[in-house]
Amino acid sequence: MFRGFAHAVRANTRVDVRQAAAAMQAGVQAARQALLSPVEGTILSVAGAAAGAAAAAAERESSFAALLQKAVDAANEALQRTPGQLGVLAEAGVVDAGGQGFLYMIEGALRMLFGSRPYQTAFAPPSPGNVSLRTRYKVEHNKYCTEFVLLDPSRDADGVRAVLCGLGDSLIVAGAGDTLRVHIHTDVPDEVCAAARELATLTRLKVDDMATQHAAALAKRELKPRGIAAVVPGDGFARICKELGADVTLGAGGGNPSVQELLAAVDDVSAQCVYLLPNDNNVVPAAQEVLALTQRRVVVVPTASIAEGIAALLYLANEPHETTEQGAQLRAKSTRNLIASGSIFNAGKDAALGGVAVKGGQLSGAIDARDGRPARLISGADAAGIAAAFVRAAQAGGGGASLLTLYYGGRRTQRDAEELASSVSASFPELTVEAYYGGQSACDYVMSLER
Repeated sequence: MFRGFAHAVRANTRVDVRQAAAAMQAGVQAARQALLSPVEGTILSVAGAAAGAAAAAAERESSFAALLQKAVDAANEALQRTPGQLGVLAEAGVVDAGGQGFLYMIEGALRMLFGSRPYQTAFAPPSPGNVSLRTRYKVEHNKYCTEFVLLDPSRDADGVRAVLCGLGDSLIVAGAGDTLRVHIHTDVPDEVCAAARELATLTRLKVDDMATQHAAALAKRELKPRGIAAVVPGDGFARICKELGADVTLGAGGGNPSVQELLAAVDDVSAQCVYLLPNDNNVVPAAQEVLALTQRRVVVVPTASIAEGIAALLYLANEPHETTEQGAQLRAKSTRNLIASGSIFNAGKDAALGGVAVKGGQLSGAIDARDGRPARLISGADAAGIAAAFVRAAQAGGGGASLLTLYYGGRRTQRDAEELASSVSASFPELTVEAYYGGQSACDYVMSLER
């Protein structure tokens, strides 16, 4: 489709709405020509409707915004018709996935044209429940999805189709001239490749066993009573959270996830009820927005830090699946033994908070806000001094701490963390001090103090 579009405007240095609409139609025509047996109710139907609406709009409009809006609306209407065109879609209660992707692509172009965020679609797909994958849809024939590129072929696309069409189904031969891309479902991928090598140089070969992929997808979609999605600040935390029962983690690359990324994480959990742990005060509002975007039961546990998230995971591991507690209740119960959490980091700029001032670049510490108490800065000569000050400040007005957990990341190594743990243990012999790899980039250490 892209190739057809590009071919239609190859001689232009600028493209107006009429030329763009014509190129969209050329793209759909190229896609149909690449298929041995085009099927309605697929991306072809959706793209064709969009191209037709664009062509009609181009007769009256000179604005790309108006053109794209008409194309987006027509694509969405065509997408909603796909279940009536393909029985398998109607039975599963879903629209065509390729058509949905095409709609998102042109909607994204429209939103970017206005300079707005393209991450929130106006056309969220309906929830398919658990019927979109059926055991009876077994891949028994032509189960190997085979793809490759032919360089300098001795025949054109039609000639290649004629050679390969008897070796499988879902045959696509796209391109022209010295490069053809081939896709085919077959039981004899070796024979397909041998026949193709008689015609051209074969490269970029990929063969996937769809029966194995389908079995894996079915296993993944078996819904358990409860699942967990957790936001994490580093790859070490991702591993820890999965070991404690999280099904899906996100955010390990740094930065707060968007609403759409949180929604995708929830949808990736194969459970009747999904507990979403934002693990950051700044992510909690975005997590709450997910509730209105899915038909699944989602419980947002408003964990304000990764330390609270780990406490929640430990609590949920010992709770019955049928728990009906709300998110705030779960947070309160699961974190009742957590005295405080905090971090050790290099200050990005001069700052003062709670009567403590730090200079930019200075190694500093902080205690997270909790139970109505505001966040506070901590000073110390080095990491050991800051960690000791954290323990003392957290226990001011009452002791009872038994465990300090240090999660290292940033520039710190395992050896650094072990040395810090030994130093804190010497200062507080009543504490058990443990060190783990968190992998967070924003700070050297995350600290968690528990009863």
